[in-house]
Amino acid sequence: MGNFKLIQQKLEQFIRRFYVNELLKGIILFFAIGLLYLLFTLFLEYVLWLGTTARTVLFWLFIVVEVGLFARFIMIPLTKLFKLQKGIDHKSASKIIGSHFPEVNDKLLNVLQLNENTQQSELLLASIEQKSAELSPVPFKLAINFKHNLKYLKYAAIPVLIVLASYVSGKISWFSDSYERVVNYKTAYEPPAPFQFFVLNENLNAVEGEKFKLQVRTTGEVVPEQVEILYNDEVYVLQNKAAGEFEYEFSKPISDITFRLKSNEVISKPYTLSITSAPIVTGFEMVLDYPAYTGKRDETLKSTGNAIIPQGTQVTWLVNTKATDAVKLYARDTTQLEATNAGFKTSKRLTEDFNYAISTSNKHLMDYESLAFSIDVVKDEYPQISVKHEVDSLDQQTLYFYGQLTDDYALTKLQMVYYPVEDESLKQVLPIAVKNSNYDEFFAAFPSQLQLQEGVSYELYFQVFDNDGVNGNKSSKSRTFGFRKLTKSEQESQQLQQQNETIQDLNNSLEKFDQQERELEQLSKTQKEKDQLNFNDKKKLENFLKRQQQQEEMMKQFNEQMQKNLEEFQEENKEDNFKEDLQERLKENEEQLQKDEEL
Repeated sequence: MGNFKLIQQKLEQFIRRFYVNELLKGIILFFAIGLLYLLFTLFLEYVLWLGTTARTVLFWLFIVVEVGLFARFIMIPLTKLFKLQKGIDHKSASKIIGSHFPEVNDKLLNVLQLNENTQQSELLLASIEQKSAELSPVPFKLAINFKHNLKYLKYAAIPVLIVLASYVSGKISWFSDSYERVVNYKTAYEPPAPFQFFVLNENLNAVEGEKFKLQVRTTGEVVPEQVEILYNDEVYVLQNKAAGEFEYEFSKPISDITFRLKSNEVISKPYTLSITSAPIVTGFEMVLDYPAYTGKRDETLKSTGNAIIPQGTQVTWLVNTKATDAVKLYARDTTQLEATNAGFKTSKRLTEDFNYAISTSNKHLMDYESLAFSIDVVKDEYPQISVKHEVDSLDQQTLYFYGQLTDDYALTKLQMVYYPVEDESLKQVLPIAVKNSNYDEFFAAFPSQLQLQEGVSYELYFQVFDNDGVNGNKSSKSRTFGFRKLTKSEQESQQLQQQNETIQDLNNSLEKFDQQERELEQLSKTQKEKDQLNFNDKKKLENFLKRQQQQEEMMKQFNEQMQKNLEEFQEENKEDNFKEDLQERLKENEEQLQKDEEL
């Protein structure tokens, strides 16, 4: 009986495999039929837009159908698999196996029928054992092939393709909307409007005080001709830009605005335009601390960042703001202004032109307001010096100087520098008093009381200094003048030459006197011969008188020069015949002047 028991075990394995196969087939059919019925239910609601009663019936009918499909295709195979419900017996299984295996045919069924005989003899038992041994090699479980269930997958593919097509076409919303209405069958829903509003702006965030343009588009079966916007209990009309496209501009909003769109009794959901506070400058001051050497009083400029300042001025910016977290000063480098109780503050000492911008920021807006300014820095100018000079006409050994000094702020020092031409290292500096002002004049003589070496050539110039407190005192020089200290012999030679020139000039003058006397005689003769002088005679007389006056002036100068030469010569030569001659000539010259005056 060992072979028969093996046949029974193999039949039990076959029956379990049979119901596992039924379960697999049931799962596929339940998914395919159940999903198709779900799509049918949702499509029916999408098309008909049913009321609450119809949706209630549709919902519970769907539940009943789905429960029935679940029981039929899943629960029944499960209960039979686990023998909770009676399934096929060995005879039924043997028929299925016999139909699948031709060599088995009815042999397995006959063995089972023989085993049911109540009067079993040893011969009968031996026959059963023999036939069982013949059937033992047959693999009964191969009569069930799981791959045959793949043909049912085509039914499951139908609803899956429908869902994918809806998703690709962008119409998947019909599925979700209908599902929501069917599940919430007690809730009343209004049929969809013939069009919908869509706000095209990426976000509804506006900056305080700035215009915001709202862009709206409508989609649907109907294209409205006019769209209105409702907010603050007022109604405004949107501008129609194109078919189904509208636009509205909020004029400088300062707080959040909740609005709705309306057209042809269709009202949109509420939208909110959020307003972001703008970081702005409410007050601006620039404190100018001028360098002390300029003598200028410090001042404060308000509402402007432009200025013209002296070099070295300390500039302090004071900025008052609103809704601002940070203020930056952008120039060659970026400076973060220091936050104070009153606003923001920073300082810089400027030595060159400064172009910059003040920028405000908060956590929402970076560098929102940028104000550009420029500060022109005026550098301290070099002092100016202008010098004129004259040579003493009497001794020819004294230089007289007249100078004018100017500076943009103040003069501090003036000096005369002189040195031998051959050795500039022996430079000497002679200070000259100067006023602490921006203009002054000076007079100087050279060499005056200075002890210079005879026969040596000197050069000299004047140097003036300003009061520049930034770059240090700057100086300017005049042009260089030359001077040579004459030796004693050169001085005597020069005096003699001057005396000779004077005498020569005196001789020329005496000759002119002789000529004038002849002209005078001629004029006297003419006057005696004529009772009345004509115009030409009068003109000759006038010219003669003018020349006579000029000659007198020249003679006086010659007399003065000669007198001076005599005095100098007297000091150097106590007794000299030439001196007596000069004195005699001077006496004659004075007598001639007296005659001219009488004439």
